[in-house]
Amino acid sequence: MKFRCPECGYIANSVPPTHKCPVCDNFSHDWLVYDWDTFASIKRRHLGYNVAIIGLALAGMLTAVVLGSSAVLLWLLALLVVPAMISGWRCRRQLRQRSSYEGHKAGIVFPWFTGFGGF
Repeated sequence: MKFRCPECGYIANSVPPTHKCPVCDNFSHDWLVYDWDTFASIKRRHLGYNVAIIGLALAGMLTAVVLGSSAVLLWLLALLVVPAMISGWRCRRQLRQRSSYEGHKAGIVFPWFTGFGGF
């Protein structure tokens, strides 16, 4: 796996132990992982999660409409369609822009819904 200096763009096989770039001498904890294949596989997995969430939310919405339910919880769960669609759109856009890929932070491993309590 390769790593990229966020300041000058230097690509190294590993992060220097001091986190100081040997080219520009800048210290940074924000070295970027420079591995397109890993990035693309994580984004494809997130797309799958988004499709599953959209499907479940639409099924819940359809159930609420068919049953004439006024349960607020069903309608609130249907609102999960909005962030799932936004996240799916962003993932697809990032996958199409391989030429502008400059590395990613390690935090992209977690999908957007882990911020809602980690389910």
